[in-house]
Amino acid sequence: MAITINTEPFSWTPRGQKLIYDLSSTNSGNTGFKFGIEVLDVATAKTYFFYLDPSPDAHAYFDLNPLVNLLNKEDSPIHATTAGSYTEPEGNSWKSFDLSLTEWWVINGVLTQDDGAPTLTTTAVYNGYLQFSEGYRPNVFTSSDKRIKIPNNTNLDYMQSDRESSTHVWQYAESFGFSTANRIFIPAMVTDYGLLFVQGNDDYSSPNTAAKYQVVLIDNAGANSSTIVPLNGDPQEGIPCYPANLINSVIAGMPDLLGANGWRYYRIVALDAANAVVSRQYVFYNSELWGQYDCRFDYIRLGWVSSRGGWDYFNFIKKNEFTNSIERKQFKRVLFNGTNSIFTAYDRQQVDRQNIVTRTLSIASDWVQENEYIFLRSLLVSNQVHLITESGGHVPVSVEESTFLERKERNGKLYNVTFKIQYSQDYSN
Repeated sequence: MAITINTEPFSWTPRGQKLIYDLSSTNSGNTGFKFGIEVLDVATAKTYFFYLDPSPDAHAYFDLNPLVNLLNKEDSPIHATTAGSYTEPEGNSWKSFDLSLTEWWVINGVLTQDDGAPTLTTTAVYNGYLQFSEGYRPNVFTSSDKRIKIPNNTNLDYMQSDRESSTHVWQYAESFGFSTANRIFIPAMVTDYGLLFVQGNDDYSSPNTAAKYQVVLIDNAGANSSTIVPLNGDPQEGIPCYPANLINSVIAGMPDLLGANGWRYYRIVALDAANAVVSRQYVFYNSELWGQYDCRFDYIRLGWVSSRGGWDYFNFIKKNEFTNSIERKQFKRVLFNGTNSIFTAYDRQQVDRQNIVTRTLSIASDWVQENEYIFLRSLLVSNQVHLITESGGHVPVSVEESTFLERKERNGKLYNVTFKIQYSQDYSN
């Protein structure tokens, strides 16, 4: 008789949870019985095989999580994508796993497989994580908690970003007729590149209906222009949605941020096939006019992989300074040059073999709102952080801070946030 799957991970699930399969069999009480579990990593074609003895309750509990190792792709043009959509390939921020479950017995000392057909199942895991406080196996398809839910099929659903409606409040929003409810406000500069990740199809039994996205631009004269762009229909997609992506877009009819009247703000929403809105509105406003901007300093832009598996970004617009730590490899040699003069006044005795320089950048933000501290928490814990250049390329960096104070001031005081980031590549001579 085939193995029964009592509980398994959802067909589209974050890697940062227990990915446990609860298996049972009517034969599990037999002497010498074992559960056979074959796991195929589709992206790498690697196969793993496990034999599990029944637990005291006659079930087997198998956790897929130790086999999952995911990192979002880090090619140079990712943040600067100018096409309609960027497709994240399988094997980077997501993987699918095929499991074949079989019954085995030890017969006369020989491990023997049952002749019956195996039980087959597939799950796809993406590079997001949930906390244990959210409970075991929260339903990412239908959860009432919109921070857990991944598919886009209502106008209250988030894309794959840690930014929430409460993260940043644009102080001029209401003067432009905006309610802050169900909208995510993002201050942006004209040179900013970046992506918003979204699930692009329903191959893994997801109720996702996102098939397109819409860009609506409002210029400084109050006029608007818009376009609708189809998604590629892939499991993980990035919408190139920051100002520099739109300015350099190859999509015909993309609203012009550099038009005669400039740009005040633009909004992006996901749409279904019938053009119904299936996400919250993401409103990018011109921070050089209406928000965070400082003409005295060159700003530093960081991007990182968030808890929801996509890229998030933040601009640090205040003073930034480098610290160079030099590691010296030196030795002393005997002063002798092989001639009758033995040595000269300019011969070197103490020799530097190689100097390795570790560069650390201290950066400071503008005044940070209370909920932006919570947003920046995911930057501190991310293991993929980029310093985004003005051309849209990136430099890999690591955040040095091991502690982070989330201020909750209710007295009107505002604070800057200061971080130290270390370049992940040494500067060497």
